[in-house]
Amino acid sequence: MHKISKRILLHLSGQAGVIGLSALILLVVMCLAGYTGAVVYEMIALLTLVRIGYYLTRGPAPVLTAIFVRKRLKKVLNEESRVAIAFVAACYVLQWPVGRKAIIMFLTVNFIVQMATLFLARTGRRALVRRAREGWNADFAKQVVIVGTGAKGCEVADMILRSPELDTLLAGFLDYHRRELWRYRDIPLLGHPDILPKLASSRQVDALIVAVDPEDMARTRTLFETAEKMGVTVCLLPNVYNAEIARARPGYINGTPVVVYRAVPDGQTARAVKWMIDKVGALAGLILALPLILITAVAIKLESRGPVLFKQVRLGLNGKTFHLYKFRTMCDGAETQKDCLRAMNEMSGPVFKIKDDPRVTPVGRLLRKYSIDELPQFLNVLKGEMSLVGPRPPLPKEVAQYEPWQHRKLSVKPGVTCLWQVNGRNEIDFDDWMRLDLEYIDNWSLWLDTKLLARTIPAVIKSRGAS
Repeated sequence: MHKISKRILLHLSGQAGVIGLSALILLVVMCLAGYTGAVVYEMIALLTLVRIGYYLTRGPAPVLTAIFVRKRLKKVLNEESRVAIAFVAACYVLQWPVGRKAIIMFLTVNFIVQMATLFLARTGRRALVRRAREGWNADFAKQVVIVGTGAKGCEVADMILRSPELDTLLAGFLDYHRRELWRYRDIPLLGHPDILPKLASSRQVDALIVAVDPEDMARTRTLFETAEKMGVTVCLLPNVYNAEIARARPGYINGTPVVVYRAVPDGQTARAVKWMIDKVGALAGLILALPLILITAVAIKLESRGPVLFKQVRLGLNGKTFHLYKFRTMCDGAETQKDCLRAMNEMSGPVFKIKDDPRVTPVGRLLRKYSIDELPQFLNVLKGEMSLVGPRPPLPKEVAQYEPWQHRKLSVKPGVTCLWQVNGRNEIDFDDWMRLDLEYIDNWSLWLDTKLLARTIPAVIKSRGAS
């Protein structure tokens, strides 16, 4: 009876329960709205197909269970939004005689009930954990063996032990180094990986999870060949290396699956929104600032010889070169005088900054004070070379002198404004500047970008650290 109750609870909180619940809600809502007959059953069939299609095409399949237990609010929001869009689109194409109010009512009720189901499922999983501790673990659908008793192996064991929805028994560990009696949370060491043929012949082994340290990866070749011959599933953890910053993610290169290590945020939806904000924001900025841009261009032209715009080669994403646009704030030919002023540099590191630079014109000093000289960089944003928010783009000569940890600044697209801009600019030394850039990269979010954009305006007005 306990086994049956466990399976029912898992299925109700999994994909079967979600599909059945959605179909029931649709049936009830349509009947209450006065719709009956074949069209209702056609809609239920379509909704079921949409959900099944979503589950089949939503990405890598789970290894230990086919029951998609939804554990996080973000995951439910993503699923329900996509299913709703697909369902509404199908209803429109098939032109069913159902009013908008009925469709909206179904989507609303379905969303609310699915949210409630999420929290009930969490309660159910907690109950499973309590029952497991009381001895309700006599029978499991899957049994796995972990190869490796280090930190990674113990981490995998913890994950399985606290995930009763996997319905998986952790049979034990295999290890290349340990010979003594050893246990982790009452899970025994079974022996050396060489015993796999005997182990798989004498008991149920649904999968091997390889969680060895990097130095032992070469030794797993024989183990893999043995498991392959015996038909035992092998799961290899993607985090082969003990990365401190980068996170492993599945990816593809022309259809070939790979494991990607990235030390930068990789949320596709958030990045798409950031791209849209960049384009719209840069275009709006150029339009709103057009009168100021025209006045500035005339003032520069009347004051001194030379072009209105100053173009300088900078390094962008992953070291890609591009021309940065700024209003010219120095006398014509200022770059040729830089070496003569090197001794006056007030910044640490490879950056060259002088507070009272003699090459800056009177108009240029005013432009720099209020960052008006940066307005042409909206063009760089529209061209896709920069973002509204991000680390400032460095010069190639500066990057050539970077320490390895500082080079990570180039792992994201440079920006018009950043933490350095709103925290004092030239009052901050070079190492702190780099740390601020890496802090931005490590903590990036759309909300952080929003806050930095909001802080940029008062920082510009106060002109703190400008020169």
